[in-house]
Amino acid sequence: METVPFWTSSVHKEPKMMTKSRKSVTTMLIMLLIFSTFGGCFGNEEEEEYSGPINIVLIMSANSGTLEITKGNGNETIEQQTNSVEIEFDLSNTTSGMGDITGFTINPGDGSDLIYSNGSENGVFTHEYLVHGVFEAIITAMDSEDNERSVTEEIRIDYNQEHNNQNTNDPDIVWVDNIGPSTDIPMWINISSEVTNVPAGPGSIIFGGDDPITVTWTLYDGSDNVVGNATSETIEDGESVTQNWEVEMPITINWRLEITLENDGNVNTATIFDINYDHGEM
Repeated sequence: METVPFWTSSVHKEPKMMTKSRKSVTTMLIMLLIFSTFGGCFGNEEEEEYSGPINIVLIMSANSGTLEITKGNGNETIEQQTNSVEIEFDLSNTTSGMGDITGFTINPGDGSDLIYSNGSENGVFTHEYLVHGVFEAIITAMDSEDNERSVTEEIRIDYNQEHNNQNTNDPDIVWVDNIGPSTDIPMWINISSEVTNVPAGPGSIIFGGDDPITVTWTLYDGSDNVVGNATSETIEDGESVTQNWEVEMPITINWRLEITLENDGNVNTATIFDINYDHGEM
């Protein structure tokens, strides 16, 4: 095949300076062609796709959920009103082109123990997530020829914690609980706290009702910084006041809310911490 030059002197009769410029451009084009041809021999290569014999077929019942916790006086967890997040990992259709599947391991990513099964089991596992955060679950399959393959799945567990004090003059400090080893910070934390001045009992006809009360809320982040502070106006007998905060992308998670009363009297409190890790709408 005849080689056609980029240009010939018979066609390009330019001044000397222009000719040198064209030569420089030509040299750069040649170098670009060389690098594009052999670029695969240098760095910044994309990671090769798995080419081994194991074909992992994973069906999950969900990849997200909300852990719901309810606490009462003394920060005691009320088990009957607590809902964990259960996720099923179905690997029963996983195969190997070189041998039999002999076992699976699942690291749920939440700090709990590794889940292991041998090939005689059906390959369906359920894990109960009892902490909140964003976790990277690592699923591994092994075959009889000592081949292994692992895949990862992101699991997002949001959090809803309700804390209720009944008829107390010293409300509990409300802490965010059940924190897991999250790979990401929350998108937001919502806090809502309602305080009700407990109505006077039947004896109030004789002795008079409870005195009005004043409430102060102080919200701390995980570094002990005050991120919210509010004091109510006088709350009369039987009345309620609610305080709300919403904080986007907090760096720390182990927050707490302190509720103090400036007058004698008993109150009911209802505090909710709502934590969401979904960054999909950013």
